[in-house]
Amino acid sequence: MGIDSITGLIGGLGLFLVGMWLMTEGLKVAAGPSLKEMLERWTNTRAKGLAAGFALTALVQSSSAVTVAAIGFVNAGVLTLGNAVWVIFGSNVGTTMTGWIVAIVGFNVNVEFLALPLIGIGMMMRLAFAGTARGALGEAVAGFGLFFLGVAVLKETFEGIAAGLPVETMAGGYLQDFLFVLAGFGITALAQSSSASIAVALSAVSGGLIGIETGAAMVIGANLGTTVTGILAVLNATPNAKRVAASHLAFNLVTGTFAFMILPGFVWVARLLAEAGYADPGPAATLALFHTLFNVAGVVLFWFLGGRVVARLERMFISQEESEVRPQHLDKTLQDMPPLAAASLLLELRRFGGITSGMVAEYLKTPLLKAAQVKLRVLPLGQLSEAISDYAASMSAARLPDRLPDALAHALRALQHYNGMVHELQELMDHSVDVQQLPDDLAASMRAYRTALVELLDAPSLTDGEALSARGAEFEQEYQRIKDEVLKAASRGGLAHLAILDDAVREADLIRRISHHAVRAAMRIEAAEAIVAPHKRDDMPPPQVAEAVARNE
Repeated sequence: MGIDSITGLIGGLGLFLVGMWLMTEGLKVAAGPSLKEMLERWTNTRAKGLAAGFALTALVQSSSAVTVAAIGFVNAGVLTLGNAVWVIFGSNVGTTMTGWIVAIVGFNVNVEFLALPLIGIGMMMRLAFAGTARGALGEAVAGFGLFFLGVAVLKETFEGIAAGLPVETMAGGYLQDFLFVLAGFGITALAQSSSASIAVALSAVSGGLIGIETGAAMVIGANLGTTVTGILAVLNATPNAKRVAASHLAFNLVTGTFAFMILPGFVWVARLLAEAGYADPGPAATLALFHTLFNVAGVVLFWFLGGRVVARLERMFISQEESEVRPQHLDKTLQDMPPLAAASLLLELRRFGGITSGMVAEYLKTPLLKAAQVKLRVLPLGQLSEAISDYAASMSAARLPDRLPDALAHALRALQHYNGMVHELQELMDHSVDVQQLPDDLAASMRAYRTALVELLDAPSLTDGEALSARGAEFEQEYQRIKDEVLKAASRGGLAHLAILDDAVREADLIRRISHHAVRAAMRIEAAEAIVAPHKRDDMPPPQVAEAVARNE
């Protein structure tokens, strides 16, 4: 292979990659919020997730972009892990469209007639409509032109290489096929684009340098190589991001292994379908058909294994925060025995309240140091809240003994109060005042108010409704006193900026609200326990508890 061949390979691959990058970036911008909207609305079933993953990847010509978006939406709670994996599987099929574009259009395009004008028109659009969707579309059009130009250079280079080699040079065999799997993997990992490997494989097959079976092995390697981008992206990411990347790896590894084991049979089927008119019988189109076939076969295989795969993934990469919010007392086998199920529900509810109270107390002790750490713990709390709510809903659907529906109602109200605490804590972390910027007397009052809430949350649960009411009234009175102090300090010019005034009042209000939720949640749980386990509440019969709750709610 001479210097001309080497420069042709490097230049052709470079043109192809630049074209792919321009296409992907331009189409993503031109599409606007379409990617986000499709992932949000069209992924509530497996079939819709597959369709969304396929369509979006075919649209933006980048499975990596769709994978990264899916990971982001899982972390944001927009997508569940179960829905996201089907988007990933669909994107694997969608990425095969690049091979079809190369095989059907790229190898048959007249560079002077189509590719070069596309580059010129696209760049004129980019310059004329800079910063708009039309400009982004022009960027994509120019990318298509460079894409086709790169494919033409690669094809011409491989034809030249093939003409100078003896026919028996690429004789085939499993060892050679395995080496080409590694080659496809390596090119994809280095270029961070499976399209690059697939374009090289299609060009080599079309130019006669390698056979279809060897090219198919290279395509399998390219499929496996796409997982490298995902793995690198989630090395320091959240557990959910790692699970999505693991689903991508599992799909490509299982599908690739299956395709390689029966490679001659797969290629034979692809040839048969091409000769039957489902594709151009030429080698490039046959290889593109093989790429689509084995990815579709992977989807069919995982259609039956998907539930098990997701269940397995959910048990992997468990973080401390996720372990904390996994239910420990909600036993579905107890739902046929409502009193025991209610007792389990209250145990889990108390645990949820303890976690929530502990987070508030931890934050208030050192607000500036603990904010980031507490925020990480707060995010997964919704899972435990939802599990408790679902358990209560399943209980309410059954026939319950006398007064147990009342206990269930008290428990759900307590859950609402704990969720309120979580919400107020999130607000508090955004509005905490730096007490060092306050006048000394006001700073002392704010510290004392924080300490009072920490002591309330750290103390053992109160069992006296009147005492609980008194604690709530104390926080209300202290809030009014601090608010008056803040307003007096502002009127004296004791606060340099209005923002400090606003944050001081806001923090005092949030502390008051958290205390309100904590006291009301404790009263509701006490009322529920008085019904579920009255022998534990001799000091306060159920009617008294219920009366205290009703009076102070």
